[in-house]
Amino acid sequence: MTHSILFIFLDYPPKSGPGSNRNFYLKQHFSKLGWQTKVLTMERVDDESDDSFTDDEDVIRAFGKDATKVFSIKGKYPQIIEIPDRWYLWILPALIKGYKQNKKTPFDYIYAGFPAYSSVIIGLVLSKILRKPLTLDLRDPFRFRYDPKNMPVHWFYRWLEKKAVKQSKRLITTTQACASYYQKLYPHFPAQNVLVIPNGFSQEFHQQLPLNIQLQKTTPFVLLHSGVLYEIGRNPEVLLLAIRLLIQKGVILPGQFTLRFRGANAWPALTQLIQDLTLTDYVEFQGRISYREAIDEMCTVNANVLIQNSLFNLQIPSKLYDILALKKPILAVTDEQGALAEEMTYLNLPYFSNTVEKTATILLSLIREVQPPLTDDTLACRNRFTMNQKLSHFLKDTINS
Repeated sequence: MTHSILFIFLDYPPKSGPGSNRNFYLKQHFSKLGWQTKVLTMERVDDESDDSFTDDEDVIRAFGKDATKVFSIKGKYPQIIEIPDRWYLWILPALIKGYKQNKKTPFDYIYAGFPAYSSVIIGLVLSKILRKPLTLDLRDPFRFRYDPKNMPVHWFYRWLEKKAVKQSKRLITTTQACASYYQKLYPHFPAQNVLVIPNGFSQEFHQQLPLNIQLQKTTPFVLLHSGVLYEIGRNPEVLLLAIRLLIQKGVILPGQFTLRFRGANAWPALTQLIQDLTLTDYVEFQGRISYREAIDEMCTVNANVLIQNSLFNLQIPSKLYDILALKKPILAVTDEQGALAEEMTYLNLPYFSNTVEKTATILLSLIREVQPPLTDDTLACRNRFTMNQKLSHFLKDTINS
């Protein structure tokens, strides 16, 4: 029997970023596994487009705009404009298109991808109106659960989370820590209906990379952090102090080491810290590039670094799996009690720390020694196709039950 599913993703090509990559291959894999698939997403008319992937087959695009641009006056707007998120203008067009699509070719299942609140609302309403079972994919926890300082604890988010979980037939998370956290928050939600699907890597994408790209190395030694930095949650202070420590010990010499931040901006306090530590000649900030270009760059540098402070202890950045698939050396500056450290321990990758001294020790080993990569057999357990096969069986059991 053929099953049909409607995926609701704000993050989808041509939108840039690893979230779009993950959702793109989820749809591709379900199609290969015999599902009839449709994706409901927003039209892209902004500057976030990325040509790393293209997909218009079985994709329904609803009109939408960035509300912070539509309603801003001279670049300023009240914070309420971002509630529930800045893309909410696509909600009504998406509901209309999703409803009409079901009239043409009814689908068995609705799959809504978070962290976009607007996607959750669309999935919740369509599931209610059409009486279709809903799967809620929590790529991250609801933001107010871990970031009260940056996102006000608004009654609406609590209400939406409760409604979404109550309406959902199945709950997907990317870490066991997040799954356990939500099971404690909602003890009446059946534990057997919660499935952990790690972010993983897309083998098809990595197989397209030229071998000469994967074999390249740079001189001087380049340590790359790819992605946004945050003052709270992804702050590189420990890493900078570790680099300064190695400079003081004479291990890192001028002209022989570069820490590159790709696609990140430095806030004033971070700029001052770099200057105070006299690291200006060792640190560089480079502009944003496409996902494909970012992966290519990860191949060409000597090593990659992840920064995941305790604020994000329930999450694992998807870049971890891209780096492992590239078989490149890795350093993680992270809470040793968090999900990232737990995953690296599971994969036998003891290259993480949240202390200056231990981070310096790991970094020194990256510079002086060869870090053994994961074997293909170990990597196989984080291949997205393998994990999406598991997800497919999980959802079919839901439909048949």
